[in-house]
Amino acid sequence: MNKINSFYLNSLRNLEHYQFMSDFNSLVTKYTPVELGVDDLFPDFVNALTNESVAIRVEQGSIKSKLIEEYDIHRDNTLNGIGLSARASMLSPFADEVESATIIKHLLDQYGDIRNLSYNEESAALSNLIVDLKKAEYVIHIDKIGRTSWVTELEKQNNQFISLVEERTTEFSGRESGNVRSTRKQIDPFYNQIIEQINASVVLKTIKTKVPEFIKELNEKIKYYKTTIATRQGRNKEEKIVAGN
Repeated sequence: MNKINSFYLNSLRNLEHYQFMSDFNSLVTKYTPVELGVDDLFPDFVNALTNESVAIRVEQGSIKSKLIEEYDIHRDNTLNGIGLSARASMLSPFADEVESATIIKHLLDQYGDIRNLSYNEESAALSNLIVDLKKAEYVIHIDKIGRTSWVTELEKQNNQFISLVEERTTEFSGRESGNVRSTRKQIDPFYNQIIEQINASVVLKTIKTKVPEFIKELNEKIKYYKTTIATRQGRNKEEKIVAGN
């Protein structure tokens, strides 16, 4: 008996995430929470989905929301590029480049994957990282791996992002509050708990008649979203290669 496939939800953009969760909600409703054995978990999921819906509507109400998402992608890509450059330079045939790359990678590793933090947390972490990268003990090593201009650009992108978020916050004053990334952190654990409970019932062979069809339909949806993500990542990779020429 097949189980529900794993899915890295953080790879989804905000609207994709909301659409996937809405699709999942419709599927569970179609087969009924009782039939799936998740009637104890589903109400919390529905409440979290409602909160995400409100946040989505609020963010879509501002033209700045799309720009904020784009700016976040730009700074994420630049940060990722610096990390990739460090790892690539660790394969250099020149010992001094390897040493510099190792030092920069160690610094980046200390900060972890800050791209998955909330907007405010990521902005703060990037600001601190940039301060470190501009210190005398790191400047020489960033220069050695050829990414001095990238650090400058990362600082510019992060500052632009912070300014845009502040502008939108002012615009939203007096309006219903919405933070999509925050609501995603609320709903994802409920989704994962439901998936774990259904998969456990498969292992224990306690599932009811309609559960296999539910799993089949959900896995098809997961496959669709994974393909969408893979296509986008492939396109972004091609654009980076072209830009690097």
